Amino acid sequence: MKVNELWELPFISQELEDGVQFDVYGMDIIISFIYVQKSNIKVRAGIKFDSVLCHMHTSECFTKNLFNAYDTLVEIKDSEWLEALKTLNGISFLHWKPSHYAIYFDSVGLYQFIATGYQILVEEVI
Repeated sequence: MKVNELWELPFISQELEDGVQFDVYGMDIIISFIYVQKSNIKVRAGIKFDSVLCHMHTSECFTKNLFNAYDTLVEIKDSEWLEALKTLNGISFLHWKPSHYAIYFDSVGLYQFIATGYQILVEEVI
């Protein structure tokens, strides 16, 4: 298993305005959040996970492994979860070619996704 850092939050997750919002659109999932910039401007940002095949949220008190994902989106290469899915249905696994992503938010917990890709959503001032 190897962990690759993909993107770091532009703030520390302890400063989340209202936690994390989780929205499902077909097979896509968006996690979004609001934070306050140093200039006291509120900003909404997020991450969209494409064609999500599996996902899991673990609260902070039950998170066993952070995968170096504290305030950082990471990709977990050759994870046990990916290997289990590949064993379960190799044909579908080869079709989707999924990756394992994770991000940890302080006081919220660890979010993990098995998905075909991700997109960082543009920050919007609210």
